[in-house]
Amino acid sequence: MTAVFALPMRLASPRSMRIEPGSREARTTSRMCSPFSRGGRHAHILEALAEAKFGLLGADGRLQRVTAFAKKLRESVPMTIAAGLSVDIGLPIGSPAAPAQAPKVRSARFDEPSFVFDPGLDKTDRNAERGLTKYGPFDSQSFSPRTPRVVVLTPQEYQGHVDTFMDQFRRGVPGGKVYPQGFVRKYQLAACDITIHAFDAGPRDADSYRNACRDLTRNLGKPDLAIVITSKEQQFLHGDQSPYLVAKATLMNQGIVVQEIQIETIRKGNLDYSLDSIALQCYAKIGGIPFVIAAPQTITHEIIIGIGSAHVKPSRFSPPERIVGITTVFNADGSYILSNTSHETDYEWYPEELLHALRSCIEAVKKRNAWRADDAIRLIFHVFKPLKDTEAEAVKRLVKGLLTEFRAVEFAFVHISETHDWALFDTAALGGHKQRMPSGRLVPKGRSVPQRGHTVSISASEVLLTVTGPFDLKVATQGLPRPLLLKLHRASTFTDIDYLAGQVFRLTALSWRRFYPSGKPITVMYSDLIASLLGQLRHVRNWNADVVSTNFRTSKWFL
Repeated sequence: MTAVFALPMRLASPRSMRIEPGSREARTTSRMCSPFSRGGRHAHILEALAEAKFGLLGADGRLQRVTAFAKKLRESVPMTIAAGLSVDIGLPIGSPAAPAQAPKVRSARFDEPSFVFDPGLDKTDRNAERGLTKYGPFDSQSFSPRTPRVVVLTPQEYQGHVDTFMDQFRRGVPGGKVYPQGFVRKYQLAACDITIHAFDAGPRDADSYRNACRDLTRNLGKPDLAIVITSKEQQFLHGDQSPYLVAKATLMNQGIVVQEIQIETIRKGNLDYSLDSIALQCYAKIGGIPFVIAAPQTITHEIIIGIGSAHVKPSRFSPPERIVGITTVFNADGSYILSNTSHETDYEWYPEELLHALRSCIEAVKKRNAWRADDAIRLIFHVFKPLKDTEAEAVKRLVKGLLTEFRAVEFAFVHISETHDWALFDTAALGGHKQRMPSGRLVPKGRSVPQRGHTVSISASEVLLTVTGPFDLKVATQGLPRPLLLKLHRASTFTDIDYLAGQVFRLTALSWRRFYPSGKPITVMYSDLIASLLGQLRHVRNWNADVVSTNFRTSKWFL
């Protein structure tokens, strides 16, 4: 396992007219060439560009170029950078080119977590989809309603395809690999009552969607779930021009959770995996707990608080707005407790809204979990940005107030960053199946890419964690995945960074949006999803953001 500090480098002289693969000019050229290519050759051109880009950004290519760059710089060492100050430049740490006496990279690896499918912790499986099929959902004995009511809103032109699709949703895909059972049997329900409400709408007619939603609530009552059928053509529309956002705002104002499905998904041939993911989201949205993760049992009452943000553009040409202060609260097993989104707050008001949200969340959790005066409490914060000292001090004052109620309170601030200058390579990784490139050569998928769960300590308070392994890559030409950088704030009173890294890793494996791991833990991902949707919904006429803090506080409406 080798760790490399990724150095910025210019790949071509500014005066050169050559377009480097992977550069901004190459991406622009590919976009320009594609529409005007003749004879269907544009696909081949794009594949060739992807191969050239892979030579620069893939694990092998990047390691070779960084090593070559370091060797070039070493020709000028020692390098004087100021009067009386010079620096030496070494080769990438742990690489085969490094001298034998050079420092070695020491890494550890976490095992993939098990998923749990019953409160007694007896039904477990390493594969979430397989375990769900075998055991049923975690809350199968207590879930209600046993016969959920689902209303599907669809333009009339899609009605036939939607009817067939919803029958497969309920009954399953005959001969399917992951979804032969259907929604009712897989989630151990009594039945599923599905009503299709077709309406007349143009491709961009958001008002027709709004009227259809109003007709639904007037004539069909309040269903447990509304499924809204849209199209890819509509996904770039914003605010009142977006049928999906208008439908979501209108129905959520009435306390109804919404699931969007694009007609292009419905019309494609193999629906097995798509239906499996959609059913997972739908079950979670109507209040179910599909599965949790096996987590170490602790004497201390531990909750994990995610704080997320999002950049939202109200329109294509407007500047982005940053929405922050969205908090989500989880148990250590990844089960979702609640969120606080009393106000979707702009960045300048972040500290005040953060404290308000945290106080509200902690009060709710205290009551829900029945904390007692002799309990020990641990609060772990997963934050999207480094905490300023003023923010950390404010949270410390909040914790100080809790100390008057409980025997012991400790806390940790963990900054989870995807943006940093580190890269990790595994020079022993040979990769998976090979994919043939346009040039004819075979490239193994994920060569030199570390497996998920590797950790490398870079200081007493900083750890690199790999969360995307070679088998998570979609294509062989995908670039080198970037690890997460976990940094513990110095104000933290709980400082076991290895424990915290393992917790972050487990939470990347659990998501009720899909059955495979994510690039960041759900504590941050769910907060970001909430922030993003609230930022978009705020530009829809008559949207009432207060419903999120009342009707949907414990709901997974954002999945």
